[in-house]
Amino acid sequence: MRSGNTKKLALCGVLAALAVAVMFLGSSLSVATIASAVLASMVLIPVYAECGAGWGMLWFAAVAALAMLLTPQKETAFLFLFFGDYPVLRRYLSRIRPRVLQWGAKLLYVNAATAAAYGLMLYVFKLSELTAEFAEMKHWMLAVSLLLANVCFVLYDRLLPRLEVLYAVRLRPKLKL
Repeated sequence: MRSGNTKKLALCGVLAALAVAVMFLGSSLSVATIASAVLASMVLIPVYAECGAGWGMLWFAAVAALAMLLTPQKETAFLFLFFGDYPVLRRYLSRIRPRVLQWGAKLLYVNAATAAAYGLMLYVFKLSELTAEFAEMKHWMLAVSLLLANVCFVLYDRLLPRLEVLYAVRLRPKLKL
């Protein structure tokens, strides 16, 4: 194995451990379920900045598998499975022109991924806590929750390029990779 690949593998391994730890701790607190999956996905920024999109997707797959095995609350792992690759995917979706189509594609992605993630959790894997939580909710509350999820996604999408710049300017020179 070449030295460059060894460094990439070490970086990916350490950052994968960090992402899984964030999801493990976040899933221990019921209020941090979604936030921990989002924070873990942000750990992908240094991976694809240093190693490229291929290594980034490999990192994502490894972290998703580990999260499914290790997190106590599986909702966090499922959300990461469906949204954790967004920092890499965002680069490709941001190339779509005009911007109206770009935002349409991004919002289509987030809504389809949300429907698929919760559909799997509720109907295929039948997560009992989540099923009970959704049974208590009214339909209008679910619609408001989806609307708020879209607003949060737009904020997340606007935050990612700023985090990429922060990493490139402040953190990357200190890491000396």
